[in-house]
Amino acid sequence: MKERSLTRQLVTVGWHAGRSVRGGGLRFVALVCGAATLTLAVTALILSAAAYDGREQRSAARNPVVHDSNPSQPAVVLWQPSFDEIGQEQYSVVYMAPLAEGAPLPPGLRTWPRPGQSVLSPALAERGAAHGILTRYGQASGRIAQNGLADPDELLAYVRPADDRFIDREKAFTVNGYGAPGTMFGNSLNVESLRVLATTVLGLLVLPALGLTVVAVRMGAEARRRRTVLLDALGASWSARTLVNAGETLLPAFVGTVLGIVPAFWAAHIEVTLPLTDYTMSRADVAQYTAAWLVAALASFVVVVLAASVLHRVQRDSGTRLRAAGGRLPRWWPTVFPFAVFFTVQGPEPLSNGNTYLFLLIYSAGVALTMATLPSVIGLLIALIGRALGRLGRRTGMSGTLVAGRWMAGNPSITVRLVAGLVIAIGLVGQVQLHSSRLSSEYAAARASADRLNDTVYTLSQPNLSERTRAFLAELPSSVQAYSMTGDTDDQNRTTVSIQASCAALKAIKRSCGNPEPFGVTDPDARLSELANWFSGGTDISLRVGPVAAPSATSGGRYLVLLDTHGKQLPVDRIRQAAFTRLSPTPNAETPGGGWLSGVVTRASRGAWVALFGVAGITATALALSLNSLAEFQRFSRSIAPLGVLTGRRRIFLATAAWTLLLPLLLAAGLGLLANEWLATPLTNPVVGASLSTFVLVSLTITLVVVAFAVWLVGSVSAIRTTDRWKPETD
Repeated sequence: MKERSLTRQLVTVGWHAGRSVRGGGLRFVALVCGAATLTLAVTALILSAAAYDGREQRSAARNPVVHDSNPSQPAVVLWQPSFDEIGQEQYSVVYMAPLAEGAPLPPGLRTWPRPGQSVLSPALAERGAAHGILTRYGQASGRIAQNGLADPDELLAYVRPADDRFIDREKAFTVNGYGAPGTMFGNSLNVESLRVLATTVLGLLVLPALGLTVVAVRMGAEARRRRTVLLDALGASWSARTLVNAGETLLPAFVGTVLGIVPAFWAAHIEVTLPLTDYTMSRADVAQYTAAWLVAALASFVVVVLAASVLHRVQRDSGTRLRAAGGRLPRWWPTVFPFAVFFTVQGPEPLSNGNTYLFLLIYSAGVALTMATLPSVIGLLIALIGRALGRLGRRTGMSGTLVAGRWMAGNPSITVRLVAGLVIAIGLVGQVQLHSSRLSSEYAAARASADRLNDTVYTLSQPNLSERTRAFLAELPSSVQAYSMTGDTDDQNRTTVSIQASCAALKAIKRSCGNPEPFGVTDPDARLSELANWFSGGTDISLRVGPVAAPSATSGGRYLVLLDTHGKQLPVDRIRQAAFTRLSPTPNAETPGGGWLSGVVTRASRGAWVALFGVAGITATALALSLNSLAEFQRFSRSIAPLGVLTGRRRIFLATAAWTLLLPLLLAAGLGLLANEWLATPLTNPVVGASLSTFVLVSLTITLVVVAFAVWLVGSVSAIRTTDRWKPETD
């Protein structure tokens, strides 16, 4: 009983001690923020695994079991996968036809659609309504239920053609049922692996959360050092000191853990759409992993409580380990920055000599050196600004400017600590975004080609059945001209491309009917030059008069080319509807080179995820550094509190906080973003193919500005409250 009573008493001492010392309220807030951020970061990892696990389970449940893999079972469904797109976002379209009475339905469907009908996912029906998606594959007769979708916001369509013969038997499968492992269709084909996402979460969210936790538990070191030394002098053991420290941390750690786990509880009960990414979490997946994220939250709580003791140990020769390091960076350190930038921008290419691995190694070393030296440059600039402010304040009599200027000039190391993590976080987010945006040269060329053409040219795979081509052409407006393009490869692997069209179609591209002139990549008509560039390998394409729907005389690839008579944009939605209902289940309707653009939205989503976790990570980093700086500013404001009391002027703290907190943070944000743009140069050349994301940069800028002004406001209010409570002391 005595031992239990002593344990309770020691915890109670710590419980009250944390709220009774100077800066205790700020440390309480810091611990709450640290515990909440760490809990949120760890649960984000767990929920990522939950989302991938749920997606894989639902994908496997709807995968068809191909009849050839188990021929002893009867084939019950004819099944052909295809792809379509909305706004360059590719999604799966599955054509199906039952082969037997009572054929099983894929998960998510209640009844078989009638011939000529489709069943759409809710997200596809909503987003594609303006594009005619409700009639593109036939009349939409219903919606796919959640258990048949990999994700709640998945785009997917099941189609039963008006005539089962519309399905291409050579490309289709006969299936026995559903439940094959793996991923055969759907948005699971386009998502990054869990390892990539987990690495992003670890680097951009978990590490900053750990940094915030360390800063939080180390705040209030002066008062805690005195208390620890006193306990040590009284003969308290390590376990006794640990109980006192734990008691001090229990309440804020618990409050922070509860706040950090609220999003997971929320996502377990309703469908939550994540900001920036527009990704909707499945509440069933979150609920299924409830035990896992509760254990993760408990682990975060324990980590925060233990960190308060592990990072606060007695050193009998010099007090505690909580004192700041006395070492300083050498004076010449800021001068390294311009050389680091020059080395990073100009050095990798000549030094690597074409070796990609060496290029990235040299580039990464340069980026690390640049981001390591930039905070010292900002500290030097703030010191110079501080000296100028001190002279200005002395001449004008502005006390706030004078005090802030002298403090800035005399404490550049505090400024360096304030901005270091922020600069590193900006560099980390920028590099992750750049590397995730690296694209092939073919993609870049296809993107540029699509921008030039602007839907004035469309190509489709032309089937061998001429009646399908005629049925498709009959659905097109009279202003659209059709051309049949055929490629033939000889024994020397040389490709010859020719186009056959009506006389009216040839006249629409300014060619005569008698002896039409071929065209190539230098043709003045941009539509024709792009066709030659993408389909003929740079050689000229010959023209001849003939029916578009005639059977092909060669075994090479065959395409339909659509152009507007007057060079205007084509009615893309109408073309796609005619293609999917009249031409083929797999029409491959696209602009020239469009195959390279099919993953454009997937690539764009990478930037959105980087922005989401990057903004959260930068917020955590900025919060950690800001709280640490606020603690420094509190000590500074206590030293000038008599000035505010004697003069009765509280605005002095607004000015002082603006110069010492707001200015360095804004300067760090501006220089950090500028440095990120400089450092992006080696990766944004056409060979590497990376690109800066305006979306990510804007998100980071807004976050940094909001954090800077929030720190300024909190620092000012905190200083004013310190002054209001100030009393003369004997020490």
